[in-house]
Amino acid sequence: MATQMNFRTALNGFNREDVVHYIEFLNAKHAADLTQLNSELDYLRNRQNELPAPAPEQEEIIAQQAARIRELFDRCTALEQELTTIKAEKGNLAQQSSCSNHAEEELEAYRRAERAERVARERAENLYRQANGALADATAKVDEAAQQVGQISDRVAAQLAELQEAVSSSKQALRDAAATMYTIRPNID
Repeated sequence: MATQMNFRTALNGFNREDVVHYIEFLNAKHAADLTQLNSELDYLRNRQNELPAPAPEQEEIIAQQAARIRELFDRCTALEQELTTIKAEKGNLAQQSSCSNHAEEELEAYRRAERAERVARERAENLYRQANGALADATAKVDEAAQQVGQISDRVAAQLAELQEAVSSSKQALRDAAATMYTIRPNID
């Protein structure tokens, strides 16, 4: 853990305010990380929209990758809901300050929150890595499709040039034939 937290001791354990502040700090840090990941996801989605349209044979692969990204996004939403539940539990624990085992309950709540944060952070990291991998795969496949489209368009352009040349030579041949017919035309007067 990057931040070392020292808890003051109280009558029956740790100082309640220190523990509550630390839990709030962890929740704020998690929310900031989650916001950053969501903004990176939005940025990558915008970049994906700027890419050229894929070839028809690539659309199925891209659809599979998009489904995987949606699944990962749903997992991220579930983690956010889990964090909301943990925050609600923390709020409930803060209100239960009148019981004699309050310090033990706070310590247990702190431990649960720390475990939940660690699990959420690990899940968010895995989600981020998986989403990054899926987007990298999709980008590579779209780049490959763009290269194939470029090659096909080059061939089509070459064939169009050949066709134009053939039409031009045919027009010249027709003009020559018309000129020849005009010179051999019999005079009917």
